[in-house]
Amino acid sequence: MNPKVKIIIEEFFPKIVETHIRTRSSIETTQQSLDRYRTMGLQVIRNLPVDAQEEETNALDQAYKSAIARLDEFHSSESSSAGASLPKDTPESH
Repeated sequence: MNPKVKIIIEEFFPKIVETHIRTRSSIETTQQSLDRYRTMGLQVIRNLPVDAQEEETNALDQAYKSAIARLDEFHSSESSSAGASLPKDTPESH
């Protein structure tokens, strides 16, 4: 695997998602960052032989999809747990 693509897949994508989860930055900004690094990776591999290009593209796309899925999972679990963790204020609870 191309070293630059490997760094994007193994370091940048996970760091972007982790930063989003830790700081609660906007989802749009996070997706733009992921898109930007995916585009960078595609530019790196554009001059490789076709079979290598296809393999690198598949790896990059899979990692990108995994990062997006992790964001989606985080937000769906956060929104479902937020509703469950808030106590209901009922007259019986007083």
